[in-house]
Amino acid sequence: METYRLKNIIILTLALVDVFLLGTLGMRQAQQVASQRKTTEELVSLFAAEGVTLSESDVFFDPPPAALTLERDTAAEKSLAAVFLGDELTAADEGGGILTYTSDLGQAVFRASGAFEITGELGKKPSALGQQFCRNYGCESPNEWFDASGSGTVTVRQLCQGYPVEGCSVTFLAENNVLHSISGTFLPSNCTISQSDNLLTASTALTAFLKARRTSGAVVGAVTGLYPCYELQSTASTLTLTPTWRLVTDTVDYFVNCSTGAVTHA
Repeated sequence: METYRLKNIIILTLALVDVFLLGTLGMRQAQQVASQRKTTEELVSLFAAEGVTLSESDVFFDPPPAALTLERDTAAEKSLAAVFLGDELTAADEGGGILTYTSDLGQAVFRASGAFEITGELGKKPSALGQQFCRNYGCESPNEWFDASGSGTVTVRQLCQGYPVEGCSVTFLAENNVLHSISGTFLPSNCTISQSDNLLTASTALTAFLKARRTSGAVVGAVTGLYPCYELQSTASTLTLTPTWRLVTDTVDYFVNCSTGAVTHA
C-alpha cells in the first residue's frame, strides 16, 4: 500500500513539474512575442517619421544564414565538364589555378576564383539542359528559357542552402536548339561555417539602413521587401559567402552586411 501511494506521489510531482515548466515556457514565449511586437511597431513608426513606409510584414526575427567559406572541388568541376563534353576528357593544368578539360565536343575552363566557361556543341534541347543544370547545381529556374527556335541568352541566379547568392550567376547561350556555352561562377558544395554569431537580425538591418539613408540623403519612399541572401566575395584562391539582408525599395535595392552592418547599393 505504501509503495502504491509513493508511486502516486511521484507521478503527481512529475505532473506538477511539467505544468510548471510549460507555464514558464509559455510566459517566456508570450514575453518574446510582446517584445517583438513592440519592436515592430517602433520600427514602423520610426520609418514613418522619416517619410518611409514600412510594412509590419517586412519586420521579422528569424536569424540570417551563417557565413560560409567554400573549398574548391576539382572533382566536381571535372564531373560538370563531363556532363556536357562527355567522359573522354583531356585535362590540363594551365597554372595560376586554371584547369581545362577538352574533348571533341568543346572545352571547359575552371578558375580558382570560381569562374568557369564551357563552350562547344554542348547538346540539343538547351531548355531541358538548362533546367537539369539548375536542379543539379542549385540555381533558380527562370519562367522562360529560349525562344521558339531554341535561341537566345538566359542568365540564372545561384542558390546556396536555399538562399539566393547575389552577384553569382550562370549564363546559357543557345542557337537553333543547340546549347553552345555555359559560363558564370561554379559554387562547390564543400563548405565550412566561418561565422555564425553576432550577425545582424532583420530589425537591426532595417535600423542600419535608416541611419545610412539619413546620412546619405537617399530618396526612398517605401521598403517593399526584405529577405536574407548571400553576397559572393572571391579572390584568386578563396570563395566566401557573406550573409546579407537585401532591402527592396521603391527606388533601388540595398544590401546590409550581416557582419559589419555596412549598407551598399545593390
